[in-house]
Amino acid sequence: MSPLGKLTLALIGARFFGLNGLLIGLFFGHMLVDKTFIIRKIERMLSHADDVIRLKLPYKYYRYYNRLDGNIWGKIWGAVLGALLFGLPGFILLFIVGQIVFDMPQNMDIRRVKKDTDHFFDNHWGAIFGLILGILLKSPLVVCVGVVVGFVADYQRLEGAKLIPFKALSGYWQKINPLKLWRNAIGGEHRRYLETMAALSALLAEADGEVSSKEKEMFAKVFAVKPKQKSLVADIFNTPRRHLRSVEVYAGRLEELTRFNDDLKESSLENLFKIAAANVKVSSKQLKMLEQVAQIINLDEDVFAKLKKIFMPRPIGKKLAHCYEVLGLPQDADMAEIKAKWKKLIVIYHPDKLANASAEEKDKATAKMAEINLAYQEIVKAKGKE
Repeated sequence: MSPLGKLTLALIGARFFGLNGLLIGLFFGHMLVDKTFIIRKIERMLSHADDVIRLKLPYKYYRYYNRLDGNIWGKIWGAVLGALLFGLPGFILLFIVGQIVFDMPQNMDIRRVKKDTDHFFDNHWGAIFGLILGILLKSPLVVCVGVVVGFVADYQRLEGAKLIPFKALSGYWQKINPLKLWRNAIGGEHRRYLETMAALSALLAEADGEVSSKEKEMFAKVFAVKPKQKSLVADIFNTPRRHLRSVEVYAGRLEELTRFNDDLKESSLENLFKIAAANVKVSSKQLKMLEQVAQIINLDEDVFAKLKKIFMPRPIGKKLAHCYEVLGLPQDADMAEIKAKWKKLIVIYHPDKLANASAEEKDKATAKMAEINLAYQEIVKAKGKE
């Protein structure tokens, strides 16, 4: 999720209303932009603008533009917004911020910070709203009451608990109290997670018949099983005792282990999909079990749909298959791979490179470029309809 809304409204709020405006901008930027269709619309518009630039730009300029690899919009955002709000210092500072936050998508530290920020706002927006309400009313009492009521609302929303849920609150304390955290060391939690995932994987592998060696190998690969843990995994995969427990039991245990970690939920389901697909195809029985696990651990439906699309892609027509052949890509390539290959082919076949070539060579290059661009546009159109 992009922090564009949070940063933009926060900076505008800070410029005109100080610290209070900064906080209010962060909240409304997250709720009204970053969590809505608006951010996806902006991202699609920028991607389309990048495509148009690449199609229209002469090669002598394109080769310089291509070195930016499309990562210019963050710097443009920072330069324009910084100059408008804070003059030259803002231009320089936000130009750097735009580069770091938006134009370095592969940096794992930046991605983790953005995810943690979104996770914080998603889990505490009730308390934050209560705080903002108190600030707007300029009442310390409303601030205190608003934060407390917002915290209760957040808890109700996240836990699905009833009003004044003494039993649930007691259970929540059992999860977070420091004595239990100290007692359950990280190593023990990891072992429990590995056992749970091994049991689910074994049941998943059995759903369409015998447990194959490929499925065991895939489990060892995706979970980076250490040599000293291999015997544990083998016991879980091979022992008949696993039949005594149902999918619901192990999925319920997985829900406990991933309750406050959406990223772990997604990666767990993704790895189960990989194990199911180890024998080439995910069967209908396996898919039903994966849907059951996703429901029990409260995985977002959109996330599950995305994983299903990756591991169970729908067959495509001959025309679209030809488009992938033109670009030299497999049919399961994602949009990032497709665009990267398209940009590479533009550099190779751009007609402007053949300034001194014969008319026949220029015609061939022009025809090849047209074929490449048409194939790319057809694939983008098809991806947009999915």
